[in-house]
Amino acid sequence: MIATTYARSQPIITSSDANTVQTIQIYDPYLTRYKNIEGSPYLPSETMSNGWIMDGNKRTNTQLRYNSQTGEVEYIQDKQVMTPKNPVSEFVIWGPDTLTFKKGFPAVGTWTTNEFYQVLHDGRMTKLVKHIRSDIKKNTNPMENDFGKERFDTREEYYVWIANAKPPSENYFLKLADGQMKSVVASKKSLVAALPQQAARIDQYAADQKVKLKSWSEVAGALRYLDSQ
Repeated sequence: MIATTYARSQPIITSSDANTVQTIQIYDPYLTRYKNIEGSPYLPSETMSNGWIMDGNKRTNTQLRYNSQTGEVEYIQDKQVMTPKNPVSEFVIWGPDTLTFKKGFPAVGTWTTNEFYQVLHDGRMTKLVKHIRSDIKKNTNPMENDFGKERFDTREEYYVWIANAKPPSENYFLKLADGQMKSVVASKKSLVAALPQQAARIDQYAADQKVKLKSWSEVAGALRYLDSQ
């Protein structure tokens, strides 16, 4: 069964069979969706990049990008830009700096379990993740030259995911919902506050490596060290 409705001249198609129901948004790849808006919500860029999506248990290689305004992955199929609305749980965009995104993390703040997070460190006991959201802001100051101009305002928030229990060594599968999210900034004090039981090891790592944990790469390095112990 195929049912089609239209919104802004872009069809939303819901297809179903005996086992699955999937909703996808189809866009014209040559249509400028954000015309006259300064900036872009796309990662890594508006141009599609090679990578893969995990749709249920099926991994599919494709060309894709992440839309941080809608919080959805967009990919090419049959020369059209398509967005699966629910099934994709993970996707990877290849490049000099490969980007990995996952959903299924516990709800935190205003973010639900259906949010995609970029994974900066993917350990068994801890993960460092970044939530990226772009909103369209309009200049409402009539005294400024760009009055009425719209632009993308991008906000990044970082969290440490902490497993509630150590996964059995014979079973590496991790259920992301079985964990907790702690908001962090790039500092040793913030990391210790998120992981107070690891304070001594964090201090030792910072001293041995001669780092102050002022960058996210240093924070990720500290988490890799903790996960290796």
